[in-house]
Amino acid sequence: MLKIEMALNTPVRKIIALGEGVRNFYSFVESIVVSFRSIKYLRFRSIYSIVVNQTRFTGIDALPIIVSIALLLGATTIIQATKNFPKFGIEGFIGNLLVIIIARELGPLATAIIVVSRSGSAIAAEIATQKQNREILSLELMGIDTKLYIVFPRILATIMAIFSLIIIFDITAFFGGYLISLSTVYIPAGVFVQTVLDAFSFSDLAITILKSVLFGILIPLICCYYGFMPQSDFQIPIFVSRAVVRTLVILFVINAFISALFYF
Repeated sequence: MLKIEMALNTPVRKIIALGEGVRNFYSFVESIVVSFRSIKYLRFRSIYSIVVNQTRFTGIDALPIIVSIALLLGATTIIQATKNFPKFGIEGFIGNLLVIIIARELGPLATAIIVVSRSGSAIAAEIATQKQNREILSLELMGIDTKLYIVFPRILATIMAIFSLIIIFDITAFFGGYLISLSTVYIPAGVFVQTVLDAFSFSDLAITILKSVLFGILIPLICCYYGFMPQSDFQIPIFVSRAVVRTLVILFVINAFISALFYF
């Protein structure tokens, strides 16, 4: 009987905990929105270094891994498409496949995963460490709105960085992947470029911008939320891990929702 009650209580407790987590996150977002009322008192010079450093770490420092992964994924996709499509007589749809897989889905999603793994975890760990070292308390004692001062520049920097990285990822995957694929299959460059350009549409560009903005807002927002959570040094790795895992889950859901919204 006791085991049955425990089995029933476990999912109930998880649902209650999930509801409480959603409510706490909503309160966090609401407090940031309220903080925006005082943004006119925030001098850009005071957040300039944060925006520059965050953009450099999230964008420029991530270029080697973004380019490497884009080359590998682009080459794999192009080789598979050029090898297998002629068997089914659909080689004319190679450009459509590349745009669908790389530009619409893989580019934004793979870039977001890399940004969460590198920058999201770093943001959560940095804020948690600042909180434990009472640096955030010191800022609050000086009358600084810490949520606006800490979260806003990271959102601004991440939006710019992730949009640039997605564009670089797509271009590298298309043309870098094409160059690598020449080692196994030959496609005339003019035919390849024209096929890809014909497959692109305005909605592909609009979706790339939409995903960049949403991912750029959600990644620092969620990671900052978990960065403020630890109450001791022991809890820092726990909440950093939660920040990465839950941000990734939400990004996958958002990505699927946008794709369903535009393409169904």
